Order: sequence, then C-alpha cells, then structure tokens
Amino acid sequence: MRWIVLVLIFANAGYFVWGYYHQSHKPYRAVKADAEVPVQAGKRLMLLSEIASELPAQTREKKTAKKVAEAQCLVVGPFESSAKADHLQQKLFSLGVSSRERSDNEVVLADYWVHIPPRSNRQSAIRLLRELQGQGIDSFVITQGELANGISLGLFSKEVSANEVSRRVQEAGYEPAIKKLPREPETFWLEMTDSEAKKLSAGFWERQADEYKDLKMLEKNCKSVASDDSIH
Repeated sequence: MRWIVLVLIFANAGYFVWGYYHQSHKPYRAVKADAEVPVQAGKRLMLLSEIASELPAQTREKKTAKKVAEAQCLVVGPFESSAKADHLQQKLFSLGVSSRERSDNEVVLADYWVHIPPRSNRQSAIRLLRELQGQGIDSFVITQGELANGISLGLFSKEVSANEVSRRVQEAGYEPAIKKLPREPETFWLEMTDSEAKKLSAGFWERQADEYKDLKMLEKNCKSVASDDSIH
C-alpha cells in the first residue's frame, strides 16, 4: 500500500514538472495590432503673427507706396505767366512758406524745326530754295532771326516726324539740321504741402483773391497735374 502512495506522489510530481516545462516553452501568440487609423491631411494651424510675416513683400511695398502717393498738396493758380506765379511765391517765402512752381504740363513740350543752315547771302539761299522745290521738297527761305537766309523744311510737334523729313533731305544730297524749340506752357501754378499751407490764414487768401482774378485753391496728390475742380 505504501508503495502505491509513493508511486502516485512521484507521478503527480512528474506531471507537474512536465506541465510547467511545456507551458514555459510554448510560443507566445502574437496579438494583432489594430489597423492604423489613417491621418487626415489638413492645414497647419498658424498664428496671426505667422500669417502676417508670410505676406508677400511686394504687397506690403504697394501699400506703403500707395500711402506715399496719396500725400496731399495745396495747388494755387492758375497764373497766365511765370512772372505772376513768382510774385506770389515771393510773398509766401517772406511768410516762411515753401512752395514750388509748376506748369499744366508735367513734360516740357517742344517743336522741332527742320532747316538747312543759313547761306552766305539771300541770292544763295534763293538758288538753294529753287533746287529743293525742283525736287519736290517743300521749303521756304528764312528771312529773319538767327537762321536768316537759311531754308525752312518744316516745323513738327513730334521728333520722329522731324527725323523722317531730315532723313529724306539727306538722301537728296543736302545737310539739314534740327532745332528744338521749347513751347511756353499756357498756365502756371504754385504747389505746397499741407503742412506749409496750414501756416497761412483764410484772410491771406482773401487778399490774394482780390489781387489775382479767378484764383483757385485745389487739393491734389502732390505729383498730380493741377487742373480739376476747385475746393475753395
């Protein structure tokens, strides 16, 4: 009986050892990870300061340039001659007010006079005139001024037209020249910045209106041409 008990004890002990050994060497079952959730594409959050810093430099420059371009000036006139504009400008200067004179035209206009330089005498000029007219070239003898006894070939408002006539006359065997004649602007104005204009009282302008007929005061962009509606 005793040996039966011992056999059972050893049998149980052996089974326990075998079971422990088998369990400890059993491979672990891999746990399948959950499928990765796809990350949705989206816009990166940006601070307001970041947005401002990424504005195109050109846009900021345009805004700055626009502010500069919109600087306002007071324009006074018109004056029929530069001398009259100068007279008022001297008054302003004596009061410590700076201004600048300008004409209706930002670009100085000019005419272009195509001519053949003066001959030694009138007879020589007439002979040349007949030669030119014989070749169908419109021309006239100049009778007065620094070009007297020269030959006028035409007065043109466009330089390109003057150059074309000069070229044709050269091809005919003559040596023409072109004289640039600046055109006097019809009206003149005085322009001053707003800060300068504020130095003057309403009474000052009332006195000037009595002296200068049809005097106008216009508020303009400082680089614009003074010619539109009056504000006074």
